[in-house]
Amino acid sequence: MDIEKLQSLRPTGIALAASALLAVVLMHHHPHGGDGPGLIRGVHGALLAMIVVQPAVMALLARALGWNLKTALGLGLVIVGTLGALVAGTINGFVVPAIAEYPADVIGPGIGELAWEINQQFARNGAVAMGAGIACFSVALWQSGWRVTGALGVVAGLVPAVLLVAGVIDMRFYGAMATYIAQLAWLVLLGIVMVRQGQSQAA
Repeated sequence: MDIEKLQSLRPTGIALAASALLAVVLMHHHPHGGDGPGLIRGVHGALLAMIVVQPAVMALLARALGWNLKTALGLGLVIVGTLGALVAGTINGFVVPAIAEYPADVIGPGIGELAWEINQQFARNGAVAMGAGIACFSVALWQSGWRVTGALGVVAGLVPAVLLVAGVIDMRFYGAMATYIAQLAWLVLLGIVMVRQGQSQAA
């Protein structure tokens, strides 16, 4: 682990913890079907802004931990997971409300269902990739001495991913909430640990 690079993780840890925590708050206010398009677009737009912070911070963490198969694969999977979430959020937050504004005789009856299925597939694949990426980073963290953070990351990353792949849960409201909150809670923890580690190394 590069100590000088580790010291630079303090501001990035703050950014990660803050963005993940705000994403949890936004998900608590996630719009439902009866909400207006303005609220739907606003919440999803804010969530998408928070999501893009994650791969940037994880790239800096991978550099500090040292580039190897675990960190490179972890970063790749986090990027794929982020892209899946971005596409799913764009469909649900912007495409579906735009479709709903068309007159019923202009849009075919199956367009909304098609958009929903596309959303579900991108959300599911993205969540699985993100979970696997978190697990890869967690193994690297464990090997670098961050044992508790690493162990919790393996659980937070792999358990929802395995349940999604096995079909036990899906990415409808409750399954999505459980999956995202598990991942985001670990990212908040990681951000806090990064800040504390940066402080201790700088002291």
